[in-house]
Amino acid sequence: MSQRPTIMDVAAAAGVSSATVSRVVNGVASVDRDLARRVRAAVRTTGYVPNALGRSLRRGGTAQIAVVTPDAENPYFTQIISEVERIVRADHYSVTVAHTEDDLDLERECFAQLVGRHVAGVLLVPVHGARTDLSPLTEAGIPVVLVDRWIEGAATDLVATDNLDAGRQAALHLHERGFRAPAVIAGPADLRTTEERVVGHLAAWRELGVPAPDSVIARGDLHLESGRDLMAQILAAGEADCVYVTNNRMSAGAFESMRGVEGPPALLATDDDLWTRLVTPSVSVVHQPVGATARAAARMLGQRVTDPEEEPSTTLLRSRIIERESTRRR
Repeated sequence: MSQRPTIMDVAAAAGVSSATVSRVVNGVASVDRDLARRVRAAVRTTGYVPNALGRSLRRGGTAQIAVVTPDAENPYFTQIISEVERIVRADHYSVTVAHTEDDLDLERECFAQLVGRHVAGVLLVPVHGARTDLSPLTEAGIPVVLVDRWIEGAATDLVATDNLDAGRQAALHLHERGFRAPAVIAGPADLRTTEERVVGHLAAWRELGVPAPDSVIARGDLHLESGRDLMAQILAAGEADCVYVTNNRMSAGAFESMRGVEGPPALLATDDDLWTRLVTPSVSVVHQPVGATARAAARMLGQRVTDPEEEPSTTLLRSRIIERESTRRR
């Protein structure tokens, strides 16, 4: 049998010192970006998997679970992490956090590192519903609970928001307040989370007898800048009297474009982020149950660690509308 690749093999392949490899593998942020890229490429080429079990035992044997999210700056994910840390601390687990930046290559590297760390389980917000590959984790016997996003065909536990219902609630709220010309700022069409919100939203408008063709959808990339740009386009067109934004960061960008505009359309955002309460006008939101999501996911992962043969389950949680100034009847 061939020997398992070592940190020295990675260093030789990358043309760097073993200390640099160690810093990259352990997530030290101060490593030069080009060097870090070379090291990660060498890790993939050599098949090196760092083994953190010895370090864990020397620290006292505290079991770890991992929370893996796509975006370090998204308040929704930071709230999930914070709530999970609070919950599992009582069971003597520590939490390791990783962010994939919605990049499949980074996600694969993250999974390899978690296998090496011998984590007890993973709460995962996957990068892609069809292309994320869980096999490095599942083949290592590490239980996975998906949070917020699906992986098509994966026999894995899932805790998420009922997004079809969230989109429907948004339409009913706006319709009840007298709005009749909807627009939607949506995420990519292949992201099931935001797309289900769009589907539920437009279906509800149509059931109410309000024209809602697919042309009212403006698609962004989930980041603030695209929300800002898309809202500017909606304002320039001057046709919509209300706008539902299906993601929290695009919601912030949309609000930024509306500042100073005379008689802007109603704005219904996603997630009860702090800024929505502090701005003028305050912003109505479709509030996802962040705390309940984290609690259900942590509880489900605990059950999976205890009984890995139990049939996987899906838990969908209901959002609620918090009404503020931005959607009040004009």
